[in-house]
Amino acid sequence: MSDNWIILVPRIADHLPETKNVQTATEILKQMLPEAEDIEAYESEHIQFYDCGANFGTVSCPQCQSVIELDWWSQTMAADFDEKAGFQLDEYKLPCCSSFSSLSALDYSFHQTFGRFALSAMNPNIGELCDEEIGKIEDALGCDVTVVYQHI
Repeated sequence: MSDNWIILVPRIADHLPETKNVQTATEILKQMLPEAEDIEAYESEHIQFYDCGANFGTVSCPQCQSVIELDWWSQTMAADFDEKAGFQLDEYKLPCCSSFSSLSALDYSFHQTFGRFALSAMNPNIGELCDEEIGKIEDALGCDVTVVYQHI
């Protein structure tokens, strides 16, 4: 059997919301998604990658929109990751148009992101959150968030 998650991550990768904000956002998410099996907040010392699992499609250049080969992306992910410090999100010369971009600025289909904090709901039994629901979580956390829909 497969599982699905809705993962909300601050748009600024190294942002950590205040504890009281996390508690409020968690309660709001529990009210929004009463069928979710588990709702958890994660905080990491270093920047992590929040992937979409089996929803993964392509990675594209934010400048020229060309699809980036997965071999290049995988090698660059490995080069950017430090075992002691997590992802560095350095800028790399892209193979398509020679512009420079960090891994976090690439266009992912389905969306994926990087961060030190995430609020997740397992098997929420809904499709996607609407803009109003995302806005409520942003207000509670005190920051803009991006949403990853993960399927494993």
